[in-house]
Amino acid sequence: MKRLMLVSLIILFGIAAGCHSRTDAPKAKNEMKQEKIAKTERMPAEVSAGKGTTISVLMDIGDDNLAQDKIDQRKQLNDFMGKDLVRMLDKAGYEATLIENRRQHKSGTYLLKVTIVKYNAGSKAARIVVGFGAGAASLDTRYELFAPGGSRILSDEHGVGSSMDWTSCARKLNKQTVEAVKGKLGR
Repeated sequence: MKRLMLVSLIILFGIAAGCHSRTDAPKAKNEMKQEKIAKTERMPAEVSAGKGTTISVLMDIGDDNLAQDKIDQRKQLNDFMGKDLVRMLDKAGYEATLIENRRQHKSGTYLLKVTIVKYNAGSKAARIVVGFGAGAASLDTRYELFAPGGSRILSDEHGVGSSMDWTSCARKLNKQTVEAVKGKLGR
């Protein structure tokens, strides 16, 4: 009987851990940061952009004061996210290009900078053996869209978790970023 209860508790814990999405969770720091951004800069309600709008995508691994294996994970994630984001923007009707540094940004084009804020690859073994959300991956990113003149017109931070794998997190966040860009540029 005790063993059955223990197994039931483990399953319930796994379900509860796997059924979360941090996207809608309030973040006190993020809310304060957004209020500060709103006060310090004026962001137009909508910026018009015609067909074939060019967007340079700059990916940033974020904190580089990590162990080498964590930096390598972030680089792998960064490469995947950058290529996937460019593909999604192209599909949405933009002319997107992945750049390696800010000096490659051409004047007269939009710049979309995406920074990895927090990343946990989770445990593939736990996902396979335990399931029910155990070993879930999580990812937080911050994106900023700069107008051709250089002023920031869009900025936000998102986070998601997935019991699938890290690529699911990356795709979810890329989709949210593309939707925000489309909303701002009127597509």
